[in-house]
Amino acid sequence: MQKRITDNQVLGELGETAVKKIVLESGFLYDPRGRLEAGTDGLIELRDRKSGAPLGKLLGVQVKSTAAGKYTNETDASFEYLVKPDDLTYWRQYNIPVIIVLWRQSDGTAYWQDVTSGLRGDERRLKFDKTADVFDPRCVDRLAALTIDRRTPGVHIPPLNFGETAIINMMRLKLPDEIFIATSPFGSIKDAVPNLLKQGDTRFDWVIRKRRYVSFFDPREFGTRALVDLDQVEAIDAKLFTLNDDLDDLNSTIELVRRTVARQVRNQLSYLKDDRLFHFHAISQNKSRNFKYASSVKDTSARVVSYYPNKKFPDKPGYVRHHASSLRFERLGDEWFVVIDPTFYFTRNGFTPHPFPGALLAGKKRLERNAAVRGQVIMWQSLLVQSCKPKGDLFEKDGSWRRSDWL
Repeated sequence: MQKRITDNQVLGELGETAVKKIVLESGFLYDPRGRLEAGTDGLIELRDRKSGAPLGKLLGVQVKSTAAGKYTNETDASFEYLVKPDDLTYWRQYNIPVIIVLWRQSDGTAYWQDVTSGLRGDERRLKFDKTADVFDPRCVDRLAALTIDRRTPGVHIPPLNFGETAIINMMRLKLPDEIFIATSPFGSIKDAVPNLLKQGDTRFDWVIRKRRYVSFFDPREFGTRALVDLDQVEAIDAKLFTLNDDLDDLNSTIELVRRTVARQVRNQLSYLKDDRLFHFHAISQNKSRNFKYASSVKDTSARVVSYYPNKKFPDKPGYVRHHASSLRFERLGDEWFVVIDPTFYFTRNGFTPHPFPGALLAGKKRLERNAAVRGQVIMWQSLLVQSCKPKGDLFEKDGSWRRSDWL
């Protein structure tokens, strides 16, 4: 029988060669896999283009080649691609990130996505933006970001295009010198709140776990006196509590800091417990609002609550978009930091949650560019600094808000 090389085999080789060429032109290294591979065609290794040194950061690559024709739901702006279940299961077992690159021979286009970036509820379905997801040398920073150890907050790989500045989405916390600890007749926050509401001068920036009360203020001076055994209140060095390795102390510190921040920013933000999200609250129904803040260059303002009427059906309600962020509190060595992750929250009128926020959020995220995200991070940093009080600040005004620290 005469041996044959099929057109599909040739097409696959052409696609992988095209991808290898792009990788090398980007300044990275491309290592093709051998014949014994189950779902990745090659490995990309990051390389410092200035010094030429390989960085030991790896990405798996799967190339899917097609001769011509349209992708699923393809328009001038986007298209979709459905991943095979077995492929997705295999890729998720990798201990390095895996990307998929779609190459089309007829027009020479190449687009890419992280294989774990599927739509929520349908993780197999990847959405490609024809502007943002082009696979060419301009995507090197996004590729580099995938190689960050996501278990370690704040790890940063410098931009590899050598033309952009970067802002770290972290801020250092300056905790008070003292922390107050006492025994409590209540076992948890939930148990204690009904009793607190009966008191005057209430505040909620405290934690109770396993009948132990913790706060950055003296509970005997507020309505919280009803939550503690008054003769057991003790002030100790905050570092003894916040910087030890006890898991209960760690969790209590995270919750206490979050509640303290919520109190500091309560004039500007509301907190969604279920979503663990801070968002700018509306002033009144269906009304936008701005927030003034200090940017990296000069004072500016941002539309943090935006009302959008229903243009297609004017008699039906529109929606309101709120700037929002998840604030994660992490300890690195002997210091505490907040990690800022900007996003958006949607309501019907500024107060009632929108029934279908997912579609609105996905549409907004597709339109965002680096400059927009950068501006949001600066805005949130400025807000947190402005929320500081003269005594017991959580965010350092002098040490953590110098422009040189973040660029």
